[in-house]
Amino acid sequence: MTAVPARPNNNSNNTIQINARTLGVDHGATKSLSPLVSIADAENFAAFAHANRHQKVKPFIFKRRRVQLKTYVGNERNIRHSPWRMNLVCQFAAGLTVPEALKQLMFCRKVKAPLVAKVIRRTANLADIRDGYQASQLEVAECFATHGSHLKRVKIMGRGRSGKKHRRHCHIRLVLREIDFPTKLVQAESINQKRKWLGYLKTATDDYEKAKVERDELAELEAMAAELEKEARKKKEEEEK
Repeated sequence: MTAVPARPNNNSNNTIQINARTLGVDHGATKSLSPLVSIADAENFAAFAHANRHQKVKPFIFKRRRVQLKTYVGNERNIRHSPWRMNLVCQFAAGLTVPEALKQLMFCRKVKAPLVAKVIRRTANLADIRDGYQASQLEVAECFATHGSHLKRVKIMGRGRSGKKHRRHCHIRLVLREIDFPTKLVQAESINQKRKWLGYLKTATDDYEKAKVERDELAELEAMAAELEKEARKKKEEEEK
């Protein structure tokens, strides 16, 4: 069965180089598409992937793209809580995008849900500071709790007896990873899932463009302030002379 070619896009400079020969190798997603693609390229690629969904992509191709994505690690240590109970909260966020994870934790009635949300926001802010990634461009790759330093205490019992109990402590490990939207479109099994990821991509693109405009304006204002300060210093030196 011949593969259906992707529709040409004359408005975009990033063309999708996909053909029937490369489909069985890397599905055209390893070389021609970046993790954050344009909406037009993503729609063409999603249509192509859905039309050729019977041809599976080998796992090493996803791994090859995944190791190139940027990751950001966050943690919280020595939490006065049981690690087993903390893992129940972490499971609400694992595997979701950052906005979806925060939404799930907002409606979670566990006592430590706000703490996990705080760690996610802090790590997402770290990604914004380092590389300018917005929360809609990140997903929760790992989120789990491990054992901390449990404190031994005396357990007072009836009839003059005493026993031993532990004050449980735990650590949270969180890893946020850049979302590879072409890979998500390939892995989506139904057309509705592909539409969902196209919606996420549109939100991420809008947030990225808005943040880029704000950074450019801030850099321009800082440059103007530095120039005015330099002129004021020069004028002051001339008056002193």
